[in-house]
Amino acid sequence: MRRNVLAGGLAAIIAASVGAIALPTGSHAFSPVSYGLALPASVTPANPVRIVTTTLDATGRPVFTVQEAADRAHATRIAAAAHDGAAPVAVEVDVPVHALDLVSAAGDPYSVHQYELAKLGMERAWRSSTGAGVVVAVIDSGVQGSHPDLAGQVLAGYDAIGNVAGGDTDGNGHGTHVAGTIAAVVGNGVGVAGHAPNARILPVKVLGANGEGTTADTAEGIVWAADNGAQVINLSLGSSVATRAEEAAIRYARSKGVTVVAAAGNERRDGNPASYPAAYDGVIAVAASDAYDEVAPFSNFGDYVDVAAPGVAIMSTYPAGLVKDGGAYVKMSGTSMAAPHVAAVAALVEAYRPEFGPDRVEQVLEDSAVDLGAPGFDTDFGNGLVDAADAIHLAGGGSVENGGGDSGGDVGSGDGVGSGDGVGSGDGGSVDQRMAPVITPSANGRTVVHGARTSTAFTIADSSGPLAGVNLDACVSAGGGAWRCVPGRADTRGGYVVTHVATGSFKVRVTVPEGPKTLAGSATASYTVKAAVKAVRTAKGVLTVRVTGAAGQKMTLQRLVNGRWAAARTFTATATRKISGLVSGGSYRVVLASGPAIQGVTSGTVKA
Repeated sequence: MRRNVLAGGLAAIIAASVGAIALPTGSHAFSPVSYGLALPASVTPANPVRIVTTTLDATGRPVFTVQEAADRAHATRIAAAAHDGAAPVAVEVDVPVHALDLVSAAGDPYSVHQYELAKLGMERAWRSSTGAGVVVAVIDSGVQGSHPDLAGQVLAGYDAIGNVAGGDTDGNGHGTHVAGTIAAVVGNGVGVAGHAPNARILPVKVLGANGEGTTADTAEGIVWAADNGAQVINLSLGSSVATRAEEAAIRYARSKGVTVVAAAGNERRDGNPASYPAAYDGVIAVAASDAYDEVAPFSNFGDYVDVAAPGVAIMSTYPAGLVKDGGAYVKMSGTSMAAPHVAAVAALVEAYRPEFGPDRVEQVLEDSAVDLGAPGFDTDFGNGLVDAADAIHLAGGGSVENGGGDSGGDVGSGDGVGSGDGVGSGDGGSVDQRMAPVITPSANGRTVVHGARTSTAFTIADSSGPLAGVNLDACVSAGGGAWRCVPGRADTRGGYVVTHVATGSFKVRVTVPEGPKTLAGSATASYTVKAAVKAVRTAKGVLTVRVTGAAGQKMTLQRLVNGRWAAARTFTATATRKISGLVSGGSYRVVLASGPAIQGVTSGTVKA
C-alpha cells in the first residue's frame, strides 16, 4: 500500500521550541461497478487491509461499509460479496493519509501580525458581510471548542473515527488552527481575528492525535457535515490517491448546495502529485502564497489549482495543552493554512448572497481574485490570490470601499483587529455606489444526454431593470478544460442565450465587464452529461445493446439471481454490441461505468 501524505500544514512555528504537528495533505458521476481491488503485497493479521464498499441509498446519499481482512483470501471474499450485493459504486482498499511533521521554533506568538487580513481586504469586506448565519465544517483533527478565542463559535460536531458525537476536542492542534483562521472571535482584545468572524464552526474529527486518518472516515465526515447544516466544508487534508468513496461524498455534499474547499497539497518538491480531494471536480483547490505574493516553495501546482491564499507563517489558535509554555497560538505554514482563508471568504459570500449555490460562489472567488504569476490562469496560483473585498463587490456588495485601505493599526498583535478598535477600523475613502449586475441563468445543475443541444438563457439586470444591449463575454468550459469565450451583447430585454452541444460535462458562463455605471458581474451554469444505453431482446438468449456517448468505457452485463443483481460479463462499450449465449427468460440489465466527463447509466431490465 502506497503511503499518501496529507496536504496540510508544512511547518509549525510555535512559541518556545516545541514541535507541533502541521498537517496534512493529502464528473463525478457514479455508477456501479469498480472491480479492480488493488491489494497490498502483504496482508497479514499484523498488517490487515480495510475494504471500503460505497453504495447509494434510495435518496442518493453515499453509504460506506468498512471491513477488515487479515489475509488476501478474506479480502477477496469481502470484495466478491460486496459486488454480489446492491450494485456498489465502488469496492476499494481504504487509503491512509498522514500528517507532515516538519517543525521549527519561533518567539512570542502575540508579537506576530496577521499580514493576510489587510492583504485580502478583510476589514472592507466585513462592512457588508461577516459570515453571520453560515456554518463552516472543519473536517480535520477536531477543534478545541473551549479555546478562549473560539468561545461560542464551535457547534456540536461528530467524531467519524469513533462514529460518535463529538469533534470538539483536538489532540493534534491542526483542526483548531484551521478553525481559528475561519472564525476566531474578533474585537475581544486577545489573540487573533477570524476571517469570517460571525460564522460558526462545525467540527468533524477524521484525523487522530498523530494527524493520520483514512479516506473512508473523511468521506463519512463529508456526508455527515452535509446532512447536519454545513454550507461550506474545509478540507485541509488529502491523499495522492483518488477514491470513489471520497468522490461520492463530495458529489453528495455539492448536491445539497455545499461549497467544498480543499488544500492543494505540499509536495511541490517531492514529485508534485495531484492531491485529493482538491483535484476532484467541484472542489475549490487552494494553493499557498507568502507575504510577498510569491508561491510558497512547498505548494503543489497543476491545472486543478483554482485560487491561492496566504499559507506561510499563519498565526492562529492552538490547544494550550499541546504547547510547553501553555500558549494558545502558533504559526503554521502549508496549503492547510491557505485553504481556511478561502473557506472563510466563501462564508462571507454565502452570508451576503444566500441564494448563490457552490458553482456561483466559486465563480465569484475566481473572478474577483488578484492575478499573480503569469498573466491569466496559471498552475501556481490558479485564477489568483483570493480577495474578500472584491468578492463581495462582485457578489453585489456596493457598500465596500473602493480604495480606502485597511490601515486600522497593527493587525493580530494580541489586541484583536485593528488596534483593539474592532471591525471596520480602516481609514476609509470614497464609497463606490455602483452595483454588480444580477445575472441569472435559466438552468443550473441539469443532467442532459450525450449529444443534446443545450440552450442556456441568461438574464442581466440591475435595480433599475433589464440591462438592454450591455456588452458581455459568453464562455464555455467543457470537461474541466479552459474557458473558451466569444463577445456578445444582451438583447432589448437584457437576455442572452448560450448554446452548446453536450459531449461531456460542461459549464457555461456570462460575464459583464465593469462599466461607468456598474461593477463587473458573472454567473455560471453547470451541466452533467450522461450516456445513453438501451438493451433489447433480438433473439432467444440474445440481447443487442446500443450505447451513445460512452465508447471505450466499461460496460457490465448484470443478471438478476435470487432477487440480487450479479455481474455476468464485462465488455468495453461500443456503439452496438450483440450478446448471445444468455439464459433464456433470464432478467438482464446493462451498467455503463462513468468516464471523466460522462455520467454512467443503467439500462432498463430486459428478458433474454
